Amino acid sequence: MRKNWPLMMLTATAVAGCGISKDVYQRDVQALQQQIKDLERDKGVLIGEKRRLTDELARLGQEKGVLSQDLKTALERMEELRRQAQKRKAALDTLKAKLQEMQAAGKLRVRTSRGLLIVEMSEQVLFDVGRYQLKPDGEAALAQLTPILATLEGRHFQVAGHTDDTGSPLTNWRLSVNRALEVTLFMIEQGMPPERLSAAGYGLYAPVEPNDTPENRAKNRRIEIILVPNIEEIMGIGEE
Repeated sequence: MRKNWPLMMLTATAVAGCGISKDVYQRDVQALQQQIKDLERDKGVLIGEKRRLTDELARLGQEKGVLSQDLKTALERMEELRRQAQKRKAALDTLKAKLQEMQAAGKLRVRTSRGLLIVEMSEQVLFDVGRYQLKPDGEAALAQLTPILATLEGRHFQVAGHTDDTGSPLTNWRLSVNRALEVTLFMIEQGMPPERLSAAGYGLYAPVEPNDTPENRAKNRRIEIILVPNIEEIMGIGEE
């Protein structure tokens, strides 16, 4: 401040010459000096804020890089899952096309239920009423069907036996299980790897029609060969 005294004295003299009192002048000078201090303080605050924002931008830039990599990885995984889904769909479409001839001949029916692909074969094709030994026509149909199903490499099937409500529940349980096991063992003889098959009996408890007419009871007496869903493919997960 000492070096500014000549200027202030000169200014004071000029001010005095203009009729402004010394007290007013000093008050105005002090106000200006306070404004300068306030501006210097604000400048310091702004400099600090600038540094903070610079650091924040740098951090966001790093996070953006991480997020970009995560997004890229996620998109690549989605694309891989899409390709797998297309491959599975193509395999299923091929399977359905191969089964069309047998379906047209009345040997089986292909349907979906609760998202499951089911090959359904009636009792009339496979068994005599109340028996679980395969008929020659049933063996011929299964011998034609098994190689077709086996083309779905790595996929598993459940052979499920079903009955109508005629007779006792215990009798129907045993009949459905024995029929499912008989079909399973024959499919293994035809070349299906045993680790890809399972057998189950549902007795009378999973009808496709009400058991109220002879025709509906005949529909309920059936074998279903169910394509087991691959949970890892559905969930997009692998073994840990």
